[in-house]
Amino acid sequence: MMVEKQLPRNRYDTLYKYADIDFRGQSFLVHPDVLLYNSYKYSYRDICIYLALASLRSYGEYKVNGTITLDPLYIQEDPILFLNNNKLLYVENQQIHFLHEEVPKEIN
Repeated sequence: MMVEKQLPRNRYDTLYKYADIDFRGQSFLVHPDVLLYNSYKYSYRDICIYLALASLRSYGEYKVNGTITLDPLYIQEDPILFLNNNKLLYVENQQIHFLHEEVPKEIN
């Protein structure tokens, strides 16, 4: 519905074709609620790239070490294509950081 920018006509509409697919896997978002709350500030492209790169992170490494960054070596394409002009991602210490994954514990 977000991609097509339209509402379904009824419950048999083809927009519902992904409703029964299970998308669970080993990827994760620490704060999906914060991304959803702030999604109006960003383009669909930036959000899609954010989610695609977040899906490359290891859930096991997060559970063991608390790692919420991504090493650019995991990206098969040129990382510059994804990181240029993306307000949700930044590079620091040769790691890709996700803006809404590093949410402070207290909100002032």
